[in-house]
Amino acid sequence: MSGPRVGEAGAPLTIAPLTLALGPPDHGVTRFALDCARAAGTEVLEVADVTGLAGALAAHRGVPLYLHATDSLFGADPDDAASTVERLARDHPVGITLHDVPQPAEGAERCRRRTRAYQRMATVAGLVVVSSEHERHLCADAGIAVDAVIPLPVPDLAPPADLAPDERSVGVFGFLHPGKAVDVVAEAVAALATAGDRHVSLRLLGQAAEGHDDYVRAALETARAAGARAEVTGRIDDDDLARVLGEVTVPVALFRNVSASGSLNTWAASGRRPLVYDSDYTREMERRHPGSLLMTDGADLAEDLRRLLDDPSPTRREAAPSGTAELGRAYRRAWEGWLA
Repeated sequence: MSGPRVGEAGAPLTIAPLTLALGPPDHGVTRFALDCARAAGTEVLEVADVTGLAGALAAHRGVPLYLHATDSLFGADPDDAASTVERLARDHPVGITLHDVPQPAEGAERCRRRTRAYQRMATVAGLVVVSSEHERHLCADAGIAVDAVIPLPVPDLAPPADLAPDERSVGVFGFLHPGKAVDVVAEAVAALATAGDRHVSLRLLGQAAEGHDDYVRAALETARAAGARAEVTGRIDDDDLARVLGEVTVPVALFRNVSASGSLNTWAASGRRPLVYDSDYTREMERRHPGSLLMTDGADLAEDLRRLLDDPSPTRREAAPSGTAELGRAYRRAWEGWLA
């Protein structure tokens, strides 16, 4: 079995697959596929959507493919996504990182349909990778065998030239959707404003995920109706990330159901310690990066925020070092075992 030969300066060449980065360039999984391929030094093929797959792969028949898959990128529905991966596996040896692994918290019927699709995708893959031990456990419960856990890395962020910290802001970062509990954060900010905090503001640092514009608008209106300021920034350029994340008074990442998160690592890269729900995944992250998170049970979120707005020092820490080099090494090791 053969594939592109790649390597780093001073390192022996190794066999690696062609990485397929499928989806719009701003999608988190698509961006991670690109970042992962670059970190590992492998070739990458960018394809905007599934309709372009056949044409893009025509010149690469039989070459091992590495996929970063979430069902929404690979098909119109979970079954369609699984069929796409099965078609690819008929013409190529396929390895796969499963992202957004299904879990019961997303709803029984949705979880059932997505689990069936992920089982089908994993069955035809010669290598199955996930990004957390929590995801490994979810896969085990679904009867999916995982070959390797390769955690998401702390990204490279250029340090800001200078900061002008906000007076009393609460920030949520990334693609905005109900899974990030933006509505819950907005309600807590509104409660503070109603109680007399005239300067509190809600800053949504990113853009609405596809189909969730109304959800984001409703969250903004909840805060504004109580007298708080509220804004959504839209996509933030990579060069501005450290500055924007550094200016927020209180960073918040209250995921309702999360199995792996790049945004937590981005907060860490910017020298911030976000407030998170206590969960299996956040406890795993805290074990891996001690002191990186502030935990809450959410029983009185408004009070949690008020306390940190009054004294935000616990939310600041030394910026975590980049983990992209180790990410590349981990993927090369996994590929060598698969393609040897």
